[in-house]
Amino acid sequence: MFLSAPTSRGQLCAWVILLFLCSGGWVVAQTPETDLGLEEYPHARIVFRSQLEDDDYVLALGSFKKTEGMWSVDHHQRLSGKLTRMTLELPSTHSAEDGFHFYARQLKKLSARELYRCDGRECGPSNSWANNHFKVIQLYGLDQHQHYAAYEIIQEKKAPYYVSLYAVLRGNKRVLVQLDILQSDKAPAESIATDPDSLLRLFQTQGFYVFPGAVADDEAGQSHLLIKPEHVKTLVKVLQRQAQWKVALVGHDYRGNAPANQQHDSLRYAESLKAALVEEGIAASRITTHGLGSLAPAGRGNLSARVEVVKLSN
Repeated sequence: MFLSAPTSRGQLCAWVILLFLCSGGWVVAQTPETDLGLEEYPHARIVFRSQLEDDDYVLALGSFKKTEGMWSVDHHQRLSGKLTRMTLELPSTHSAEDGFHFYARQLKKLSARELYRCDGRECGPSNSWANNHFKVIQLYGLDQHQHYAAYEIIQEKKAPYYVSLYAVLRGNKRVLVQLDILQSDKAPAESIATDPDSLLRLFQTQGFYVFPGAVADDEAGQSHLLIKPEHVKTLVKVLQRQAQWKVALVGHDYRGNAPANQQHDSLRYAESLKAALVEEGIAASRITTHGLGSLAPAGRGNLSARVEVVKLSN
């Protein structure tokens, strides 16, 4: 669209208003094209949005801490891929917690794995998140009213998605939400383990979590759960902290085999994870194993097989 220069005060006002509207200043939220298809927050206003290739995206996996006079995230992962970013302002009657949970619930339905989460002052200064990490000054808000989480979404035979979600209440009572969705162009060299504190929180709130391990066939056609040591070590840390806990490892298999074979294979997945935990010092008496095959389809998500770690009542 081409605009001619204004020749009068009336034309100047109309020209400025048109430019403002075209810039997205009052555009109702509409999610840019991503394969995730997240629902937009009702009646939110887009402050900024962009989509670009980023070869050095920093995924924060910890809070901001002061070291040698500098504020920095204590743990992070560098990634690359197609990055979709949105900064949203919520309607005046909505809270930062509303915005955070609106997107967190959708990500959970996509079987997103929570890598890290913090709330309030435990996240560190909001100023650091706004200016140092996201580089969006409008996100500078009240430290006690902020929420952050990082997620990984695995889709078989595809590179993973990574999502950063941040919501904050500003001093002027406005609520902003930052949503970064990175469609990775390759899997990281090392799998990203969930933060132990975040994993403990998941157990305490929902009572279980899906162990991050894909299933693959060996040369003989025998399926195996691919267990990466970093994920085992995180689970071991939680079980060591909560020495009174007992857990059930529940295997699932949705591949096109006979039901009896599915149950047999899913039990093997659970038993292989148990063996890895016992090898790291967790008592075998604290762990039971079960194989359900395809009898629990509700939590299948994008995976053809999985093992759930379920906290048992004491």
